[in-house]
Amino acid sequence: MKKVTRDEVIAVIRKETEGSSLRQAAKRFGISAAYLSDILRGNREISDRIAAKFGFKREIKVITEVVFRKVA
Repeated sequence: MKKVTRDEVIAVIRKETEGSSLRQAAKRFGISAAYLSDILRGNREISDRIAAKFGFKREIKVITEVVFRKVA
C-alpha cells in the first residue's frame, strides 16, 4: 500500500469532484459543501470517513503530521 501526503489526497478529491458543482459533489459524498470547500482549501482536516470514501485510510505518522495510505 502506497503512502501519500494530505496534498495528494486533496488532489484525488479534486479530480473526483471535477465537472460537478461543489454542492453536487458534496451531496454525492454525504458531506456539506462548506466542509468540502474547507478540505479543498486545506482549512479542515480530512476525517477517516471522508478518506475512506476516496479509498484512503488515515494513519498518524508523527504526532504533528498526518499521512494517508491508498487502500483501494
